[in-house]
Amino acid sequence: MKHQGLSPKTVLARRHIAAVLLPIALWGSTACFAVAPPADPERAGLAAGKSRFDKLCVNCHGAGGAGKDTYGPRLKSRPELDEARIRDRIIHGKHGDHAMPPWGTVLKEAEIEQLVAYVNMLRQERTDRPAALLTPFDLDDPVRIEAGRKRFAKTCAGYCHGHEGVGGRAPDFKGRTDLTAEVMFTTISKGRMGADVMPPWGDAFSEEQIWELVAYLQYLGRQKLD
Repeated sequence: MKHQGLSPKTVLARRHIAAVLLPIALWGSTACFAVAPPADPERAGLAAGKSRFDKLCVNCHGAGGAGKDTYGPRLKSRPELDEARIRDRIIHGKHGDHAMPPWGTVLKEAEIEQLVAYVNMLRQERTDRPAALLTPFDLDDPVRIEAGRKRFAKTCAGYCHGHEGVGGRAPDFKGRTDLTAEVMFTTISKGRMGADVMPPWGDAFSEEQIWELVAYLQYLGRQKLD
């Protein structure tokens, strides 16, 4: 191309500018179509697990796995739960008290693993227990356990839970390790509705007396079934 009327110096200057601007223009046009970096698969899996938990599990286990008194146990800050146990419970469910439906025939394997990952994260999170649920004494104290045993025999054993927490109309306690102290305290205080209905004892017993009952129930949970 001829550059009529332009001095050689001007032509060279324009060529130099074009050489600089062309790569910039080309880079700008391709940058508009640049592909975003791939998302972190672990983070995406946890998000999917949370979404599924909020849809299927939150009604029983509470938001963020905080638990719902007499429905589903707390999952947050439960280091004693291991990943294999979580997976088995999601797949096969649970019968009896705190019954849970099996999801193994409903969810795909990948969806189950996403739920497992989310619950596994919840169980490792720390949580602050409400002041009202801080135990006022050592629950392994034999004196407190005996006080709880006497109160249990007088109030709970005869019609509902049976002698030593076995054989009554209501759920057994002997050999059970799935109930936390917090769940037992809340259930005794507020009672529960549903198939295993139970009256609230919060107005009849002091907090200390309820904790003594909890101490005895935990003692029963450590005993082997005959």
